[in-house]
Amino acid sequence: MVRTMIGVDSTGAGCVKIMKNDADNPRTTPDSQRSKFLYNSKYALNASIAHIEVINSGFSGSTYQYFPAGSNSSNYQKALGQGGGEAWWFFRNSAFPKMKYNMPLFDVKATRTNTGRFNQQRIQRRYSGKYYNDQGGYFFMGNWAQEPWVKNFSGVVSQYGSFTYGTFAHITTSTLDDAYNRFQSRDKRLIVWNLPGNEDPSLEAPTLAPNGAKNIIIRSDKMVIAKPGYNAETATEWQVAFDSRRVPVKVIAAADIAIPAGESFYETGITLPNTIALDVHFYTGSTIYYPWTPNLGDGVGADYWFSGSRIYFNASGATRARFMLYLDAGDSPTSGSNRVLREFTEGGQDVVQFLRPGSANPPSWADIVIDTRWPCVQIIAEGYFNVAVGSPLETVINFDAAGMFPMVKYMTKHGGGSEQNFGSWQEAIKLPSVRQRVYSSNSNFECGDSSHCRLTQTSATFVTNRGQPGDYYNDADDPGTWRTDGADNVLGIRYYILGIPA
Repeated sequence: MVRTMIGVDSTGAGCVKIMKNDADNPRTTPDSQRSKFLYNSKYALNASIAHIEVINSGFSGSTYQYFPAGSNSSNYQKALGQGGGEAWWFFRNSAFPKMKYNMPLFDVKATRTNTGRFNQQRIQRRYSGKYYNDQGGYFFMGNWAQEPWVKNFSGVVSQYGSFTYGTFAHITTSTLDDAYNRFQSRDKRLIVWNLPGNEDPSLEAPTLAPNGAKNIIIRSDKMVIAKPGYNAETATEWQVAFDSRRVPVKVIAAADIAIPAGESFYETGITLPNTIALDVHFYTGSTIYYPWTPNLGDGVGADYWFSGSRIYFNASGATRARFMLYLDAGDSPTSGSNRVLREFTEGGQDVVQFLRPGSANPPSWADIVIDTRWPCVQIIAEGYFNVAVGSPLETVINFDAAGMFPMVKYMTKHGGGSEQNFGSWQEAIKLPSVRQRVYSSNSNFECGDSSHCRLTQTSATFVTNRGQPGDYYNDADDPGTWRTDGADNVLGIRYYILGIPA
């Protein structure tokens, strides 16, 4: 049986701990040895996904639509504008009731229209008629083509309205091949985390010294595991480590594998549900980069997709993929009389589950709070720093991930901006992206909005390029005259080092 402790550990704290190795004693193993724990309710910071929104072009009717029914441009949660083969979805923060932050950590997973494969790590070159003999342009990856999360938005037309915080998405209604516009997908997944994506502090309550509070309630009508020092009967969402309000992000597959050129797959051993999201670092050589290596090339990268129990990859060249596959309990809870604490054996593996009270047998994904087959994501390090002018400028974050399988997620902060078809905003956070000019007036080809991270077991080195232009080109209207375009410079970075036991 998986070694599980429900009770008081050697420090006097009431907690729930589940070990990776049955040889380790959950009562006496120091909490600092993170790699020993699949779950530990004493860790102060928790990673959870607030929502996964599938954004697609499956709509009909009027040019402008508002949701919920009966709402309008001033009070909608979601809004749709469409026309000319394109569509714009707008989301106020109120569209995601489980989200607790104004500017959250988020991700957008876009699929390629003609294949349905996720293509964020593909690279495309931007051409323009303003370049003389194509002398100009830049390479960019899929993240750069996705829209930001913004503050104080004002739409370009009255039907879009305005909102204090929210995001929007640009999709195509076409079903044609998108070889020349790979990232204007007709099917995207917006993944919203319950973590801040800007400089806002975490709302998580700190762990307290043991004080006699009842930390754990496991009974037929209630299952609450509070952080040390908080009463499980009265604990707020931020004082809880695990319960039906705080379902941790579970990793159902993780690996660092070599991928050959062409099509290949990774077998997870479990039939994959729809409510999953893959974070992947593609890299070559021995250096792990995210979101991509700073040296781009036209058409390089890889697509991925899911089928049955497999993750498929299609790479333009031999590379490596370091990934975590997350499960989001996005389906509906069930009803029944299943026990809150469940033990069973499946496929020869002993399993312990902590379930939402009143679930059916078998439970749904949404009923499962803890499952010992799938470790929860731990936050090894997190923080925010301002970015100074400089290119390249390196900021090193040190941490200890001994015995862990780390990955990095981060958002870049930007100032005010606008987009012709959508509107304007006061400030924004964006997905990290690598963008590289084809031509440069100096030795640095990365743009001012470009950034990347080099990841090791002990540090994350963030490389920024604030002050660099966004394009450098030979003007077709005045050949021989080289001009520059500006870039939406990175002003700050909010980062998270996530990990599970290796």
